[in-house]
Amino acid sequence: MTKVKLEEENELESINDNNKSTVLYAQLCVEDLEKAERVPIIKKIDGIERVTRVAERDPKESITRFDKKTFDPGFMQMHTQEFTYKLLRDELKKTGLITDLVSEVNAGKEASIYIAHLNGAPLIVKAFRHQLTCHNRAKGNPQLRATAFAAREYYLLLKAFRSGLRVPTPAKQINNTIIMSFIGTEWKPAPQLRNVILENPEDTFDEIIEQMWKMYNEAKLIHGDLSEYNILFHNGLPIFIDFPQAIDMSMREMRFPTNLKRNLQVMQKDLKTIGDYFAKEYNIEYDFQRVYQYIIDKDYMQLKEEYSIEEYEEMIHHQKMEAHRRLEISNKGSNKF
Repeated sequence: MTKVKLEEENELESINDNNKSTVLYAQLCVEDLEKAERVPIIKKIDGIERVTRVAERDPKESITRFDKKTFDPGFMQMHTQEFTYKLLRDELKKTGLITDLVSEVNAGKEASIYIAHLNGAPLIVKAFRHQLTCHNRAKGNPQLRATAFAAREYYLLLKAFRSGLRVPTPAKQINNTIIMSFIGTEWKPAPQLRNVILENPEDTFDEIIEQMWKMYNEAKLIHGDLSEYNILFHNGLPIFIDFPQAIDMSMREMRFPTNLKRNLQVMQKDLKTIGDYFAKEYNIEYDFQRVYQYIIDKDYMQLKEEYSIEEYEEMIHHQKMEAHRRLEISNKGSNKF
């Protein structure tokens, strides 16, 4: 056998071996894909459709059921532990939503506030924490829980903004993170009301009352935690912030007599907190009942109306159906995790 023939046979054998390894690798890939649970996301980020491959992740960090409208499994890669500044910065830069995360400026019970910028324009990033919160003992996946909080506040903030209320402009919500407009001057955040000495406190108080009226009658919201801590003062005007606990009064069940009475007690608490602050700091006196009646407007008379038996029966039936629906959701969540 000649040397040329030997070389040709060796080349054929090497080609066959390569083909065999290629086929074997393809079979392994197919098996991996068959084992993996693929969950396509309707919303695309940067034009790339996100796909979850559960078989490649640790089971404790796998998430296969979520709200497709608010949850992106590619963001933080199913991270269930507490996120770090570097992780949040890297993940947000990947999405193209910010150019850089500058620094943390504040932290509350549930979320941390950061300053970021997009091509030099300052932004605010509010990130709901996974573990270090007042809900850290709650059951379920912490990333999904933080995402639910962020989605709710984004919806309420957007509703307030569209109603003409002076609030930060909501720009984007992705998982546990909300990106909104920066309120301040030259990278310096606007101060809280408690840190400002007002030149015209009566005008500011009247403006806050007008904003409360607009929030209740046009945005159909009750803030729920309105105080000198959750009002910024910028360009001589008050700006409301921090809406995670706000009550959406546009929901039908929120206007049933029992619920309406309880929700209006929250409104009374907000008004009393603001009134007490201005009374203590600036000696401003006001008629609480008259201002309260002005804010809630038509609902003040509704509290005194009498309902028919049929209407009460319909309310009770609706409450039972809502309680049954919430119980089913709770059972599904407990079975999942």
